[in-house]
Amino acid sequence: MLKQQSSVTIAIAQATSGNIVSPLGLLVLGAAAVVAQPSTAASASIACETSANPPAVVATVSEQGRSQTVKMINFLPEYFSPEAAVQNCQTAASTLKALYDRDRANYLASDTIAGKPTVCAVERRGMGCDSDGARVLFSFDRAVDPSQALYDMLGSQFKGAERPDSRTVSRIYTDIKPRRWWFF
Repeated sequence: MLKQQSSVTIAIAQATSGNIVSPLGLLVLGAAAVVAQPSTAASASIACETSANPPAVVATVSEQGRSQTVKMINFLPEYFSPEAAVQNCQTAASTLKALYDRDRANYLASDTIAGKPTVCAVERRGMGCDSDGARVLFSFDRAVDPSQALYDMLGSQFKGAERPDSRTVSRIYTDIKPRRWWFF
């Protein structure tokens, strides 16, 4: 907002120099007033929906009185026991909400850390789950391909029609910023 106010101040100063406002100056002032209007920011709520079968991390984005809820991660029975699914869902939702509130998570990634397949949240592509700033969301208790498991667990708005080829991509990154998946 500070950047917008600075450009508005400059535009007004240029348009009103010499106390005469030209037609171009009026146009600039009108545009500056539009730019200066406060925007309505979208808010997101991330939670674990334990009543869902399977449990799922869901995100609800609200803007201007409208909202949309999407499933982000489904804790499938082929990867988790019912108890582990609920626990991992609650932990992942809590961690993602905290990261989202601080604008610290942009992507989901998968990795193997100390021999355990892991899913984490990272700020940028190229980071692994063991990088500084990465936050582990959950690990699997058995040997699985973490990229395949993450792809299987993602909600439909977060994955493409086909899983990216692991021969050409070293690590899969799933964008989790709300602007990518809301459809207002």
